[in-house]
Amino acid sequence: MASKVASIGRSSLFIPAPEDYAKAAIGRIGYEARCAPYWAHSFQWWFAELLPDRVLDAWRLSVGIHRRGKLVA
Repeated sequence: MASKVASIGRSSLFIPAPEDYAKAAIGRIGYEARCAPYWAHSFQWWFAELLPDRVLDAWRLSVGIHRRGKLVA
């Protein structure tokens, strides 16, 4: 979410404004134990499930290493 707390100043396709995310999340309460309420996140989730686990794991590892490198620098 785009917010001052998350240090993301503006929203974009995959980074919703807090109001938009909250509205989507409230609308999904009680439907599933685990869900992606924001439409763009649902699309990401759908696409990720098409990938083999090995590819998805490698991508997640790469993103995690990249983020950790930014925190250290």
